[in-house]
Amino acid sequence: MPGPGMLTLMLLPAVIGVVIIVARPNVATSLTRLRGTWLIAIAAVLQFVHVEGWWPEQVPGAVERRVYAVLVIAVALTFSWLNRSLWTRGTGRWALSLIPLGTMSNAIPIAVLGAMPYSLPGARIAGYTDAALATDAPGYVRLGAVSPLWTPIADVIPVPVLMKVLSLGDLFLLTGLVLLIVACCLSKPEDEPDAATPSGGAIQPSV
Repeated sequence: MPGPGMLTLMLLPAVIGVVIIVARPNVATSLTRLRGTWLIAIAAVLQFVHVEGWWPEQVPGAVERRVYAVLVIAVALTFSWLNRSLWTRGTGRWALSLIPLGTMSNAIPIAVLGAMPYSLPGARIAGYTDAALATDAPGYVRLGAVSPLWTPIADVIPVPVLMKVLSLGDLFLLTGLVLLIVACCLSKPEDEPDAATPSGGAIQPSV
């Protein structure tokens, strides 16, 4: 029933990044050109605080989830804006489109409903028993209890191996993160002037 969460979604791209770096160590410098990487740390902290329930007890759970959803949208939009230089490449353009799109697709229903709608049949296919589904997990609400208009962006895609029910937003976000790594690896560093060529462009004879 519960979706993977931002930390889990970051896991596969991170593994792919490590494999690429090990296979081609020179691409590690390409990943360092990403701007706003501190926002990823903020997103991870927000996810951890949200999962661990470290909010003040006086704050209702629905309010906590709504605030978290809005903050995550802000993080995704800011990160994409800071890395807009990657927009010049097709891969980067897709990455910077899918990351905020996937984030907003997941966060908007939470911001509006205070919980993520999920498919009960999908949860059963994913491996949840009727006993486990007798009550909804915190932060989740059955699709039957909300408007069917939420169905396209709800958790409806069962993944039995992982015992998860994913949303279209999860797939967008995961694909965007993978493409972001690929875009960084394909991007070329800024041209640096040759040491023997002064800023004026004239070549100095060697002494």
